[in-house]
Amino acid sequence: MNTLEDMLLAEQARCRQLAREYAELGTAAAFARALIEECLRAAEEAVQSKHLVAMQRVLERLLRFQTLNHLAIQLSHGTQQKSVPVARPAAWQRGPLRMQEQFFTWTRAA
Repeated sequence: MNTLEDMLLAEQARCRQLAREYAELGTAAAFARALIEECLRAAEEAVQSKHLVAMQRVLERLLRFQTLNHLAIQLSHGTQQKSVPVARPAAWQRGPLRMQEQFFTWTRAA
């Protein structure tokens, strides 16, 4: 059976790994990494003090952090997937359209 402390320690390990992944992304993920690190510090304090309510709250906060998807990691390292060709309307394939002038007349409301 997992105790609250065991669950918290496992979640801390997951979030430490997540913080390392965010660090690899650079400045784009600096804010998220700072939030994770602040939460990890609170978890350390809760484990050291053995305060059960604080441990439960920080565990709930740690569980909210989601892992990165691989597309975000690829985009951060500059490797993008090939773009899918977009289907264009037939009117666009005929060539440039002739521009027409439009004149607007403003009338004063009575």
